[in-house]
Amino acid sequence: MIKSPRDYRTGSQQKKFDTMKLSRRNAFKKISLGLAGVPLFGKSLNDIPAKEDLLKWQEAFSKDRTTDEAYWEKFRGEFYDIPSDFINLENGYFGVHPKPVHQSYLLNIEKVNRFSSQYMRTDYVHDYREIMKSLAAFSSVHPEELLITRNATEALNILIQGLDLQKGDEVILNRQDYHSMIETFEMLEKRIGIQLKFIRLPLVPKNDEEVLELYTEAVSPSTKCVLLTHMIHLTGQIIPVKKIADALRPRGIEIIVDAAHSFAQVDFKLGEMGADFVGVNLHKWFSNPLGAGMLYVKKGRVRDLKPLFGDSNRPKDNIHRLGHFGTLATPIIMTIPSAQEFNQMVTIPAKEKRLRYLQKYWTAEAMRIPKVVITTPTAEAQSCAIASFYIEGMEAKDIVHRLYEQFKVFTVIRQLEDRQVVRVTPNLYNHTGELDTLLEGISTLAKL
Repeated sequence: MIKSPRDYRTGSQQKKFDTMKLSRRNAFKKISLGLAGVPLFGKSLNDIPAKEDLLKWQEAFSKDRTTDEAYWEKFRGEFYDIPSDFINLENGYFGVHPKPVHQSYLLNIEKVNRFSSQYMRTDYVHDYREIMKSLAAFSSVHPEELLITRNATEALNILIQGLDLQKGDEVILNRQDYHSMIETFEMLEKRIGIQLKFIRLPLVPKNDEEVLELYTEAVSPSTKCVLLTHMIHLTGQIIPVKKIADALRPRGIEIIVDAAHSFAQVDFKLGEMGADFVGVNLHKWFSNPLGAGMLYVKKGRVRDLKPLFGDSNRPKDNIHRLGHFGTLATPIIMTIPSAQEFNQMVTIPAKEKRLRYLQKYWTAEAMRIPKVVITTPTAEAQSCAIASFYIEGMEAKDIVHRLYEQFKVFTVIRQLEDRQVVRVTPNLYNHTGELDTLLEGISTLAKL
């Protein structure tokens, strides 16, 4: 009989392990059980909210706190450890861990390192199943439709290279799709002779119907696949995925959705997008540690994909045959329930509303500044946290450099088809005072 790690622990080891083994539903309540005083980027773990405090916060989020700056200032102090020497408005890269998520991550690293392969070959199998059940419930899909990957790029490569595309098959893209996905299709263009057709997506469309028409009119008898980026990483524009998918799916066209930036930033469910294939990131707006993505394949469609990584043993309808890429960073996966609990505490609708408010707060004012051009649609459902801009007569690299050097505001350059823009992405820990500093900087630079 295989022994469990419990059989090899001393009393003190077991006590500490039991602290870490608390139910994932109570994952945040781990602070006062022998770990106080451990440094966490200059702060004690005692600074992290206890479970009963989290319940109070969750109750508070049942009310509309969108414009209550005092509330969000308190929220920031409670849940984030943010440097005070600069203002980070580049949160589109990846999400800063809230304190409880980071604490959980540290405990998971310690657990895996201490109990090693004994844990990995026994208890982890059960823990992984529970994690996937919980994540599936959060996403409103079945656990057998989800696969953890290292990031959205890997998930989307599994989908793109897994489709049975043949020479002459047409794929519709737009130039604002993520470059790594475009490059994957370009590789298949050279390798097997598929045909790529690019549409020109307007930066500020009149409405969803204008975008829908662009995609539907691009379809030809040769069209086999369309890539839809739910939220454009360059400008934050939200594409009406479901409307496009509903129009094209009856024509036998495969829809692949890149939801890397939209997952846990805006309120939607994977199973309600109208697409059979979706790739997301868990280390962006879901706030899990770096190195976690997720693949969604509608039940019954797994058998239609060719594995990118060799697997000849699993059944053709088992999604894990698409993920035979060896051992993943287990502590990162183990932290998913903590990130999920944080999102459920805040709620995605409340998060979306606050993030959209922050974006509109600065873009509405920036639009009034001479020479400043906003390259993001500001209609309610067409964008959320991410937005971008440029200043006529000034290079984006100079804007980014001067914003940081003169105003300590950190932003990033993004390349559109014909110009570079500056992308600004606030997160929940940012407040309007920081955006006022951004606006001061933009106004100053626009006068040069």
